[in-house]
Amino acid sequence: MMTILLAALAAPPTLVDVSKLDERFRLDIKYATEDNFFGKKVYEHARCLLRPEVSAMVVKAQKYLDAHHAGYALLFKDCYRPNHVQHVLWDAVKGTSKAAYVANPNTKTGSIHSYGAAVDLTLVDASGKEVDMGTPYDHLGKLAEPRHEARFVREGKLTKAQVANRKILRDAMTKGGGFVIIRNEWWHFNAAPSKVIRKKYTRLDVPFDSIE
Repeated sequence: MMTILLAALAAPPTLVDVSKLDERFRLDIKYATEDNFFGKKVYEHARCLLRPEVSAMVVKAQKYLDAHHAGYALLFKDCYRPNHVQHVLWDAVKGTSKAAYVANPNTKTGSIHSYGAAVDLTLVDASGKEVDMGTPYDHLGKLAEPRHEARFVREGKLTKAQVANRKILRDAMTKGGGFVIIRNEWWHFNAAPSKVIRKKYTRLDVPFDSIE
């Protein structure tokens, strides 16, 4: 807690506004609205902020799309998440079956979003329409888990086209951008394994409006 407090009192960290890096990038920041899994607006601004190195990785992911899946662009759902907001999310799910899908901020790691080193996103096509991934963003259930996709296709709960769309996103983020996936959310990507992130960066609790 002391590290987090000191980070909040220090000068604002260097975080990059991703929307300024490529005019095709789109934002649909759900926690800046009430249209999210817990029905509360908890961000004062709809912004996608990431560490400089991580923002460079999403630019590389878009270049991969340009080379291999022309017409697709990245649509950002969540990026840097202040640690106090992570507590709000955790309080909404703790003690329920949905707790497996939300990082506990009381642990040593907490959410990688709070380090500015994780991103939630999907794709839009050339017409600007959000691509069908089989579930909405923040669907807190097994249907959103990459590890179960093959089974759900066999059972008819996901289509091959939906899983192919997820693979386009995963390839862009991992092969193109260098991100790593997590096993239970098709939209979530970390800039590196959590142990690496924790050593490299500090968990932050800095308001959006204090970051230029």
